[in-house]
Amino acid sequence: VEEKEIAEVISKVLYPEDNHYEGKELRLKQQYFFCAASLSDIVKKYKAQGNDIRKFYEKVSIQLNDTHPVISIPELIRILVDTEGLSFNEAFEIAKKTFNYTNHTVMAEALEKWDVNLVKQIVPRIFSIIVEINNRYCQSLMERNGGDSAKTTRMSIIKDNMIHMATLCVAASHSVNGVSKLHS
Repeated sequence: VEEKEIAEVISKVLYPEDNHYEGKELRLKQQYFFCAASLSDIVKKYKAQGNDIRKFYEKVSIQLNDTHPVISIPELIRILVDTEGLSFNEAFEIAKKTFNYTNHTVMAEALEKWDVNLVKQIVPRIFSIIVEINNRYCQSLMERNGGDSAKTTRMSIIKDNMIHMATLCVAASHSVNGVSKLHS
């Protein structure tokens, strides 16, 4: 009964209070659960049609509205690398061509950020993928901004022990836009 209750809590209350550790932990578990389940279903249906996984982005486009489903980016990479046997480079390129992001806010408090230690504890494989994305993104930024490390640090996905999900979208999406000019 206790195990059943623990399993059901994932979907019982969406957007739980997250002003305490347990609420943040539940919210992260929920986001990961729903994103992982959705991606698993999408990949399963795509493959059932006999499609080449390396051309996934040619038939699948995933719209991320706001930052709540952004954990889908490293989850797709995880599926492509760990389950489908692609290299990280291949998986990352497929993910970048698959995801699109629409920003709905300019308020910093509404742009989701996750504590590094929480993500590392709850979804360690996803954390390692986010670190690799961040490393590649920062390397790209350094090349584009003439080696300005302070600017690169300000634009990093991981900074001040937090994972900035909107920045992850910018680094790993095909297209980024806002709901208005201000949001763009």
